[in-house]
Amino acid sequence: MTFLETYEQTGGELLRVEVLLPPGFSMPEHVHPRQQERHEVLSGTLRGRVGGRERDYRQGEQAVGPPGLPHAWRNPSDREDLRMVSEHRPALHMELMLDGGSAIARELEANKASAPKQLLRAAILLDDTKDDFYFTGAPMRALMAVLVALAPVGRLLGYGIGYGEDGDQAAAVGSEG
Repeated sequence: MTFLETYEQTGGELLRVEVLLPPGFSMPEHVHPRQQERHEVLSGTLRGRVGGRERDYRQGEQAVGPPGLPHAWRNPSDREDLRMVSEHRPALHMELMLDGGSAIARELEANKASAPKQLLRAAILLDDTKDDFYFTGAPMRALMAVLVALAPVGRLLGYGIGYGEDGDQAAAVGSEG
């Protein structure tokens, strides 16, 4: 993931990021009540479902998830990476979610024994961003509700959500949004 335009650079109007998604990657159906999500395919195929209609997007094509309309994304290939530029307008807490989520995933991958800590960090992250998106499917909504309920425990234990142990940088990004 490469940040091309950040919250700070655009005054909160836009977050623009280039991402490389592995074969089989999937983002479950979700809704951004106040934010548009747009993806331009640079290589590979993006399979999108927007408002119940599914289609494939190829190089040079753009997919849009309007505010308030359910959408889901995935890389349907079992061999090819999907490279795309994603934009979120306004930026809201998306930078915090992407950066914090990546930091949590990296630390979990590096140290599987840290799973309880990473779960609590993820709970804090979801609690901080819960007004910006929600999942439409019952299992994912239930999981998100459980994690959000765990956020006070993570905060009580002093966990942050990104950029290292204390989460100071992530907290600064979150307070701007």
